[in-house]
Amino acid sequence: MGSALGTRTSRRPLDACAAAGTIRTDVPASDIGAALEGIALTSAGPGHREQAERLLDLMLDGLRVRGRG
Repeated sequence: MGSALGTRTSRRPLDACAAAGTIRTDVPASDIGAALEGIALTSAGPGHREQAERLLDLMLDGLRVRGRG
């Protein structure tokens, strides 16, 4: 996500989800990219697919908007 084009391109789906109220609006795209890179780096070895899936689930769950009340 280092290039300006990559950042703009990756923001489109995030902006659409935020506008629809399905993801939090306080998390920058760069943080999401860094989290995905971290998951990829720590789970890249053989036999780490399950860990990668758990980490991805955890990250996506953290992006969801919670009901208020």
